Amino acid sequence: MRYIPFKILEEIPGLESKFWALICVDEHFYRLTRAYNTINQMICAAEARVESDMAFDLQDLRRERVRLKDEIFYCLRH
Repeated sequence: MRYIPFKILEEIPGLESKFWALICVDEHFYRLTRAYNTINQMICAAEARVESDMAFDLQDLRRERVRLKDEIFYCLRH
């Protein structure tokens, strides 16, 4: 199976311009998106391995990714 990093912009059709505007002016939003991308890359790398030798709990990372995604969506909607 091929693992492709989740792309958050695909989840927010119609809000792309607001996303980029917030990235430019809101430091908190920028940090949220960076954290989301970092965790997403870690998850994708771990899932792509047959035997994961990483010390973190993959389920915890997935939960954190959902939490970050929810907070990003909240920022975009308000």
